[in-house]
Amino acid sequence: MSKNSYKAQLNYYDSKWGWKSEGTASQGQWDGTGVRTGVLYFPGLAALKGKIINSVKLTATTGQTGYGTATTKTVYIYNSASQGGIKTSLNAGHRTGNALGSCKAPMWDNTKTFDVAFMAASIAAGYDTYCIYNGSSYTDYLKWTAVTLEVDWQEPATQPSLSAATVEMGKSVTINTPAVNSAYRHTLRYAFGGASGTIATGIASSVSWTPPVSLANQIPSATAGSGTIYCDTYSGSTLLGTKSVSITLTVPGSVVPSAGTLSAALAEDTSGTGLYVKGMGEAKLTLSDASGIYGSSITSYTITGGGWTATNGALTTGTLASAGNITFTATVTDSRGRKASTTRAINIIDYTKPGVAVCDVYRCDADGNRKKAGTYFAVEINASYSAITGNTLSITARYKKQSESSYGTAANVTNNGKTVIGGGNIGASTTYDVLVTVADKYNSLLIQRTLSTKSVLQSFKRSAGAAIGKVAELANWLDVAWNTRIRGNLHVNGGVANGGATNQSTNDLLLINTGDPYGEWNYDCSFGTDDASTLKNSPVTSGPFYAYRRTYQVYNTVNNFYNTVVELHESYPQRGRIWKREYAPNIGWSGHWSYSFTNNDVVPIANGGTGATNRGDALYNFIVGGVYSGNLNDLAIIGSYWINLSSCQNGPSSSGYGTMEVTRSTTNNYLQRFTFYMGMTYYRTFTNGRWYDWRALPNAHTAETLWEGSLKNGTATIANGAKYAYLIVGGWAGSNEDAVTQIIPVGWGTHMRLTSADKWLAYQCDSSGSNASLTILSNPSGGSIAWVWGVCRYKE
Repeated sequence: MSKNSYKAQLNYYDSKWGWKSEGTASQGQWDGTGVRTGVLYFPGLAALKGKIINSVKLTATTGQTGYGTATTKTVYIYNSASQGGIKTSLNAGHRTGNALGSCKAPMWDNTKTFDVAFMAASIAAGYDTYCIYNGSSYTDYLKWTAVTLEVDWQEPATQPSLSAATVEMGKSVTINTPAVNSAYRHTLRYAFGGASGTIATGIASSVSWTPPVSLANQIPSATAGSGTIYCDTYSGSTLLGTKSVSITLTVPGSVVPSAGTLSAALAEDTSGTGLYVKGMGEAKLTLSDASGIYGSSITSYTITGGGWTATNGALTTGTLASAGNITFTATVTDSRGRKASTTRAINIIDYTKPGVAVCDVYRCDADGNRKKAGTYFAVEINASYSAITGNTLSITARYKKQSESSYGTAANVTNNGKTVIGGGNIGASTTYDVLVTVADKYNSLLIQRTLSTKSVLQSFKRSAGAAIGKVAELANWLDVAWNTRIRGNLHVNGGVANGGATNQSTNDLLLINTGDPYGEWNYDCSFGTDDASTLKNSPVTSGPFYAYRRTYQVYNTVNNFYNTVVELHESYPQRGRIWKREYAPNIGWSGHWSYSFTNNDVVPIANGGTGATNRGDALYNFIVGGVYSGNLNDLAIIGSYWINLSSCQNGPSSSGYGTMEVTRSTTNNYLQRFTFYMGMTYYRTFTNGRWYDWRALPNAHTAETLWEGSLKNGTATIANGAKYAYLIVGGWAGSNEDAVTQIIPVGWGTHMRLTSADKWLAYQCDSSGSNASLTILSNPSGGSIAWVWGVCRYKE
């Protein structure tokens, strides 16, 4: 701090007599004539510009004080109109316009010191010339003959500034220190959260600083924080003062948590191979060593892959049902909201149950040559299995006389070859059952065959038995080995073997021998029940159900297997309906029973036709076919279906109605084509083992949806409905009816009806400006209007 004294040069201006050079400064009126303005010029005072002014004292010696009875005079001090001289020009009022303050001068006191702190700002601004003035009356007349200013001041501290207010940790920022004196030096310090330190010392004008990334430890739950940079200003070793500036530091985007390591292991291994095998095991994914960085902590975990999700550090899958690679991704989020991920892929080995393309059993000689009366039999088989680690295929055959209850010792059978069995002990006059077992380590397949007796034209048994085409073996039976055609009528008073004339011997309608086209359960039969709930795998689940079951095999050239088809020809409750399901050895059963109608035994056209009981249902069944609700990714869906997308998964939209056609190529590629009810058509394909995304069919005709809801009474306004050439109205004529449509051509005030069979809903269509409206006139069947589409917009 310093104190300086400055002696003023004095002068005054009289409004009547002009400038005076008496070395005095006067204010007020003298004997009622001219008004005087005093001028005080302090040489050298301007050098304090920019300094910090702590206090200002003014000492004045009073000369003449004028007339009147007042004991003190009020002195008003102003900035001068211009600076740097004693005869400074004054404005029209003989004073400057910027009043600073006033002080009281005793009437007869020769010298007085005043505290004029109000002058400090002007002195710091570099002013050196001031005025005194009071023009109220001659009673405030005052003349100063000597004036001195004593100023207590100090040098100012430097205000720092930054090249950028927001800086990423690890990147530089320039700190500027514009000192008022080039000899000054600065020490720069920082404070950020609980951290502080010195940036640099002895800085003249600027310095570059790189905030360390470690400062991120101070904000573990944020990506940005506010800190302070302090500037200490020194003159030599003397601290002149400290000033500061705020700075915002951000955490770099590269500062993310560590995702750790995602490991995979078998959680369940029913294959015993120690490998991931389709259908035989589960996987467990475990995330370890995930951690935050620079003070952050992990707040959440997610592991996803293969359709499974876990929100912690471990995921156990369900049964691995598909072969191929599955990539699992673990993602962690820290307290700053930053994420990091790591992946782990596992390979699932394909496995299918053993299958048989061909299995032929026949009588032969010792060399395997076919002999009708051979005392050996041969097994020729073409079987397949999955050659995974540790898995082997075994094929055995056992046989017994048909009259015996148990099979003999198993003999090994060669795959893709011919195996001769029996040792010459297969009696030519005896029928034998042969049981072939195809097995791998995990599953087995039983194939049953029959070795008939030697072929003869006719044979009779002593105990009243007869046979045609074979040796007679059964008492009281006519045993026919040949295919039989009966040209006349056949009347059966007793039952039919394997279940009787009307009832199957099992209640499982899908019970077949999957690898044997001639197996015990692969036969045609009739069955019937008054309670379908007692049946297993039945398409009809309640009430009476009577049908004829037919089974046959179709060779699949693509997979080199026989597919087994089961058909149920229904006679009641819906005569003429044919249900069908198909079994493929490499896939299994098709997903659902499907049915179609034949040209025979259906309801006459006059009553609806196509198996329906009314015309509305007949038209619906003819156009739509089946109704499907489920997962559209099901590869067993083949044919045409009516679909409500809100009841399905993996459709082109989450809601809407329409028809879908599904076709399959011989190479097991699929095409799905979905057409929205009065809307666009979308398609997608299944190839290379996966479904591709839905795509809109190019150039498909579309109708714009104008309104959706459920209008059962009252009026609905159709915004911009009058701008279309015609409207299509969709809904239900009755509460239990299927969807119907009504087209409204150009023209308004028209009464229309939604009609289906004996149910109807009447409404009127009007227009008002650009809008249309639908008003329910009558709704006796509890129907509703659900959609309105506009076609061919021609007005804007």
